[in-house]
Amino acid sequence: MDTHRQVANQVQQKNIAGHVHRFSRILIGLSEHRWAADGYPEVRSGHVQLLSNLDQEGTRSTVLAQRAQITKQTMGRLVKELAESGYVSINADRADNRAQQVQLTDRGRAFLTYLATTLGDLEGVFIQVVGVDKLSEFTATLQTLLAFVDARRQQLGL
Repeated sequence: MDTHRQVANQVQQKNIAGHVHRFSRILIGLSEHRWAADGYPEVRSGHVQLLSNLDQEGTRSTVLAQRAQITKQTMGRLVKELAESGYVSINADRADNRAQQVQLTDRGRAFLTYLATTLGDLEGVFIQVVGVDKLSEFTATLQTLLAFVDARRQQLGL
């Protein structure tokens, strides 16, 4: 085997970010497929970032973008898509008429309830695959690593 192939294989085997990315992409695809089959064909994984960051009384798009760590433009697109699909409504902000509040509709609340159920189902499947102890350890380890890289990102001002 040539040196290039050895190095490439080593990079593939040790690339934690690559493994996490691949796992995430596959999981997103499977989730979106299930959501569509269960009556929520408009919802994409990016929409969950908006829906899960909404306050009960509504939230400004700029705040949603900060919470989801995405650009205001991207959040604006997500808000528009979900408003057109009936998951959120856009209303004038009572404190500032120039601003808008994004609020969950009944359909949005129904999807979040459904999502909580599907996440529980997924956890159950993962427990069947690796066991409760390994899943708990994996989850705790992932949270520790996320806190570490998030702190590093903040140190660098990224």
